[in-house]
Amino acid sequence: MNNLLQSVIFSSLEDQLNEICEAINSANLVQLMTSADLDGVLALAQLEAAFLDNSLHYRRRVLPPRRHVGRDHVHELPDVDGLIIHIDPFLESQKLLEIGETYIHIFPLAVELEIGTSENKHHGALDCVSICAVLASMLSPDGARVRKQRPMAIAGCWLRQGMESNYDPVMSMLRDHLDQEGSIDIRPLPEVPNPAPGMIPGLAERMLKRLAKGWPEMDVEARSAAIGELILPALRMDGISTMRLEELVWHRAMIPGVDSDIASQLHLAGNGWPDDVDKARVHASSIADSLIMNGYL
Repeated sequence: MNNLLQSVIFSSLEDQLNEICEAINSANLVQLMTSADLDGVLALAQLEAAFLDNSLHYRRRVLPPRRHVGRDHVHELPDVDGLIIHIDPFLESQKLLEIGETYIHIFPLAVELEIGTSENKHHGALDCVSICAVLASMLSPDGARVRKQRPMAIAGCWLRQGMESNYDPVMSMLRDHLDQEGSIDIRPLPEVPNPAPGMIPGLAERMLKRLAKGWPEMDVEARSAAIGELILPALRMDGISTMRLEELVWHRAMIPGVDSDIASQLHLAGNGWPDDVDKARVHASSIADSLIMNGYL
């Protein structure tokens, strides 16, 4: 794995991240807390992987789901001993994490990026999954479980509203970083063995299957023309951003050895999430266990 801190996405956060790592390594007990939502579980699994790789003493506490709760709602956290790390993926993005002696609050962070030699500044937000992924890599850079979780570092970007814009610099740069280091393979839609249906509005599934069969024999021009015809109905419909459509068509992130791409995994996992509070908490904990064991949903 390449050092995530070498990416411009995270370089401005190095001091904050080092402070959190020092607090974790100094704690006798860490209480990992997040809500029973897919976004929180994905972030929690990144940190848990590092804790297990390093044999750190911790406890997992799954809180009630927040997806259907207002952003101004304040979580009532349980009164517990040790260092609390509260992962809060639905909070509005801010500039600095909340880091105290006994309480660390992780939430989306607003960042300003300069890409390449361009002097133009791009604004984006780091989600909790990517923040926890870089923390995990700092805590256990050679950990087997951390390495297994690495491809899912991009999952939080996909779930955030930033994907509804025309360009999300954080998503693009993190995707390229993970691709270059070999954690994910980027494939066009016809090369994905088992894409989840229903992700692209108006997509003809039968046409996609025919295209996938003939794809290996097609040249670049034929592929481009066929893709254009395939997604033409989606371009005429509302409900999907240009960037999300482009990612779904040309940039499917595949975990090596896994047939289902990450976007499909997230789509199916989100659709199968329980609405009942108690069932959601049990389900979230089960998903976290599976993620840590397998590295995918």
